[in-house]
This record gives sequence, structure tokens and C-alpha cells, in this order.
Amino acid sequence: MTTYLHDGTEFDLDGGFIDVIGIEWTWTGRYTDTGEPLLFGGGSPTPVPLPDVYHDHGPLIPLPKPSPSRLVRAAVSADYTASIRDGHTESYEEYALRTTRAGQ
Repeated sequence: MTTYLHDGTEFDLDGGFIDVIGIEWTWTGRYTDTGEPLLFGGGSPTPVPLPDVYHDHGPLIPLPKPSPSRLVRAAVSADYTASIRDGHTESYEEYALRTTRAGQ
């Protein structure tokens, strides 16, 4: 993990960021001459120092890390019928009965 501390906030440069209007920013792997990380984003062909992005577009919100493939496989290949039988989920019929009663 490569981090950078700015205004008391630690940024994980290995992950991406999203600003308040939804633009994604990613680290180029390079720094300015003064040691500020350079980010690409917003359609700009020129990298922008993180403090400038933070000031002009912040706050910067870390993008979620991708789910591990082991977890994705477990979720996708789960036995739905067994999960209903074990009480972890409800069938459509049970859902319909529960929500119909709630609306009365």
C-alpha cells in the first residue's frame, strides 16, 4: 500500500478515488518535484497534483476495493434452495405473504 498524507488525511494511492461530482481519479505512479502524487482524471490529459484535486474537487472518496474472487465464487455458486431451507433467505411466496401483511 502506497500512502500519502495531506491535511491530516491518509490517502491510499494504490486505490482510486471519486470526487463529489463522480469523477474518478487514479494515481499515475509519479510525483511532482515537491513529492506530491500526480493523479489522472476528469478528462484532463495532464496529471494533476493530489492537493490540487483535493482542493478543487474534494473531498476525495476512496473507490471500493474489488471483492476477492473466492468471495465472488462463493456468492455466485451458492445453493439457493439450500439457503432457503436453512432459513438464510426467504422464498418469493414467503416474501409476498410478509409484505402483504405489512401493508394491511
